[in-house]
Amino acid sequence: MRKRKSYIGFIAPGFCLYTLFMIVPLFVAVYYSFFSWSGMGEKVFIGLGNFRRIFLDPRMASIFRNALGNNFSYMLVALFVFIPLQILLAYLIHIKIVGGRAFKLFIFLPYVISPSIIGFFSLLVFNPNIGLLNATLQSVHLSQFAGSWFGDVGKAFPLLVGIIGWQGIGVGMVIILANMTDIPGEVIEASVIDGAGLWKRFWFVELPFLKPSIVNVIVLSSIFALTQFDIPFIVGGLNGGINGRLDFLNLVFFRYTFGDSYNGETAMGFGASISVVLFLIIFVIAMAQNLVMKRFVEKDGNP
Repeated sequence: MRKRKSYIGFIAPGFCLYTLFMIVPLFVAVYYSFFSWSGMGEKVFIGLGNFRRIFLDPRMASIFRNALGNNFSYMLVALFVFIPLQILLAYLIHIKIVGGRAFKLFIFLPYVISPSIIGFFSLLVFNPNIGLLNATLQSVHLSQFAGSWFGDVGKAFPLLVGIIGWQGIGVGMVIILANMTDIPGEVIEASVIDGAGLWKRFWFVELPFLKPSIVNVIVLSSIFALTQFDIPFIVGGLNGGINGRLDFLNLVFFRYTFGDSYNGETAMGFGASISVVLFLIIFVIAMAQNLVMKRFVEKDGNP
């Protein structure tokens, strides 16, 4: 009984803080989503009016679908491009390539830099008039490849995805690398004795041990993709760039909560409804991924 009480004492402060700053605001947001409210003055109960506006209002529904589509597009790139790349980078460091420590630092360093700083320097590099990239292209007589970059509808989104991926790819790499170091040494030795090369050893021996970390990285990457705000806001502005090409759901939430594009005033109730919808999307996707990945791991069994 005393042991149980001591555990409660350790858990209680964190649990109270988490409840105060995470759980309570969530229920408050759900409550506000049923009202028409500017954040000041009287709240008018409108039931599901805010949610009908999100999905049924022609203009709002178009904005919402566009932003959600951008979130999903980035998520697909993260799952099918960035995660395999993270696994590859982790393996290269794990097999101790030449300069592995410096390589690891170079990959992980962008993550510890503020997204605001990365967004600001991205604007400097890709500025069409004074940007470093266009200046460099012109100096090597390749001015035909210079462009407006973030002002180009075709180039803006892939470029933004690349910047966000460069900033965050080190996290998944470190998680997978930590899992690689936990692989039993006798298993690796046995594969070497059997004559397995680096890539065969990775594919048939080490990769099955990485399932737990890969599952975690998949879920974290999906949540990260659906909660993008900092870099898209700095690079594309509050309205999501040219024709909303850089618009994300968090940007939609921000501008309709603190500056309603319909009425020119804040709309806390409507913004709360957007946040509730976003939470439900993230929750459903995360739970579905956990369920599918758990069954996948259990089906194949642990090595």
